[in-house]
Amino acid sequence: MLCRKLFVIPFHFRNAYSTLINTHAYSQNLFSHFASTKFNISAAHITRMFKLNPHLQRLQTLDKVEQFVDMLNRCGCSEVQIAKIMMARTQMISRSVERISEPKIKLLEDFGFQGETLAKLLASNPTILSLSLENTLLPKMEFLKNLFQSQEFLIKSLLRAPSILCCNLEKTLKPSVVFWERWGFQGTELFGLLRIRPSILQRSSLTPAQADLIREIGVDKGSKMFKYIVNIVATSRTETLKAKIENFQLCGLSAEESWQLCRVAPQALYYSRVRVHETMNFVVKDMELPANYIVKHSCLLHLNLEKIMRPRFLVWQKIKAMNGPSLCLLSVLKMTEERFVRNIIRGHPESTALWTIYENAISKASNHTKSSIHC
Repeated sequence: MLCRKLFVIPFHFRNAYSTLINTHAYSQNLFSHFASTKFNISAAHITRMFKLNPHLQRLQTLDKVEQFVDMLNRCGCSEVQIAKIMMARTQMISRSVERISEPKIKLLEDFGFQGETLAKLLASNPTILSLSLENTLLPKMEFLKNLFQSQEFLIKSLLRAPSILCCNLEKTLKPSVVFWERWGFQGTELFGLLRIRPSILQRSSLTPAQADLIREIGVDKGSKMFKYIVNIVATSRTETLKAKIENFQLCGLSAEESWQLCRVAPQALYYSRVRVHETMNFVVKDMELPANYIVKHSCLLHLNLEKIMRPRFLVWQKIKAMNGPSLCLLSVLKMTEERFVRNIIRGHPESTALWTIYENAISKASNHTKSSIHC
């Protein structure tokens, strides 16, 4: 009896052989050819799309795929945006456009999304196309339109925070509104909060660490700053905020002065530690003022160091050296650009010299910014 030899692929060749088969299947597939040539989608991404939607490998015609692409074209999507949507919502490509996707597009158009805004929303959150129309997308859009009070603001907010539409209406969005109302944000105040940061609708609670930090800052609940501080703490990482508060002490403030700065100028918690350090270093070393001057005059933290503070300080310093009229440095720094140039520089007998100092400082700041960007 003759025994047939079995052809066994050596183990070290199996991966290469498997890759060869997959590459051959990829090259012969109708959809893969369409996706790679028309939208420049890589082989790796197409392989991933096949895993998510195996039906794409068995397509005998591209009718449904082309209908999906045509729909996105009508929405104003570019080829790059279409490719992004196709890779993110692979399951939708081979499904009925007329029955599943187009009704959702029509709904978004009814709420004001047209052309560029519609294309941008779909590209930034393709999951919208997978949402149930009647049970999910429509109730959310109606809820958000009533909450945002205007169609214009609805569009701007969803473009800034498109992930809101993926949040559960009953478990996240509605509880979030109740949560912020309990913190005192109601009516126009809630509207103002949403205008600044619509993404807060994804939050309906504070962590114990966040609640402790709010109490530690020590602002009265009835004060104007309280709601601002709650907003900052609720939308930031507690560890990051604590590191920034500690940075105030590294810049020369005492622990109590650091907390006081948080109470009078909570916006400082938005600034990077580098920016705060450079500003306070300039106040102490160049302006020769005590570190706690920044607590009493926190407006200095909000000024651009290189384009406002340093150039104006150099002009003020030159006027002082000329034995010119006594000028309040703080007032000089807080002036509008137009008023500063008109009253301080052009109104001075040595305006040419002052303008040269000012212009050189501004130019140096611009060059420094450009070099930082290139680096």
